[in-house]
Amino acid sequence: MRETRGHWYLLTGLLIGLALGVLYAWTLAPLEFVDTPPSSLRADFKDEYRYLIAASYRATGNLDRARARLALLGDPDPVVALGEQAQRMLAASAPAGAIRLVADLAEALLNPALVASGQVGEPTAEPPQSAPAEAEIQTAPPADTPLPTDATSPFEPILASTETPSPSPTITRTATPDPRTRTATPTNTPRNSPTPIPTATIRPSLTPTATPGLPFQLVNQVSFCDSARPGLLQIVLENAAGNPASGIELTVTWLGGEETFYTGLKPELGFGYADFVMTPGIEYALSLSGGATRITGLRTSPCSADTGEYPGSIRLEFRQP
Repeated sequence: MRETRGHWYLLTGLLIGLALGVLYAWTLAPLEFVDTPPSSLRADFKDEYRYLIAASYRATGNLDRARARLALLGDPDPVVALGEQAQRMLAASAPAGAIRLVADLAEALLNPALVASGQVGEPTAEPPQSAPAEAEIQTAPPADTPLPTDATSPFEPILASTETPSPSPTITRTATPDPRTRTATPTNTPRNSPTPIPTATIRPSLTPTATPGLPFQLVNQVSFCDSARPGLLQIVLENAAGNPASGIELTVTWLGGEETFYTGLKPELGFGYADFVMTPGIEYALSLSGGATRITGLRTSPCSADTGEYPGSIRLEFRQP
């Protein structure tokens, strides 16, 4: 008699072989990646890699090394990739200092001339501490030693009074807390001098310098229609040198809401640029420079096109005096 077994034994063997293969690949001999390039990293790991590069650049100021490290990620445009990462960090409520690191590196890559001039991307370092000024002591000759009076003597007598010359006192120059004032005070008074020696105060002239951190001032405000990007509040900031001001905190408030963002997070539009999408029918107020500059009454205006009506946009340009 002939026995019919069917084909179920083939399926059972295939399942057992697949299970043993998965067990071997995941447990006994798992796959290990060795010396893989950074371009093969996952997207979130690439963001962490860029942040570490930006932190290293802030510490060392080596722009060439940062550029070479970013090239290992294989991004088509490292500047755009840094700007997009800064936007994602801002949306995730990352610390402002971390966002500033990424934005500064993007600005340094886009404007290397500003880095060479020391305006952008320089590592932060504490000013060198000067050693305390040592006392400069000028001691007069002993009282029993006559001072030379001939014309060839290299010394000149010091007048202690307006009438009678007396031995020169010991003068000590000490540093005072105020660096603008240097006072020489006599520490030894001659015994037979009836007139005390006055204190001489030297006041050097001060050189006027520009005051940093002055509030930004509005220099231009214009409303326009743009169907591609409707209802947009555009802000452009320039510092006193006429360069784009990146990393400046901006705050937009409205009835029942508030949002904070920064300039320089869209490097393709400029490092002094930032924007905010307005809702029609709502009035907004913009604050910057720590609230010293405030623009109110910002709202969209209606614009028309072939496809219908859409909200207009506003462009605000600020400059630091």
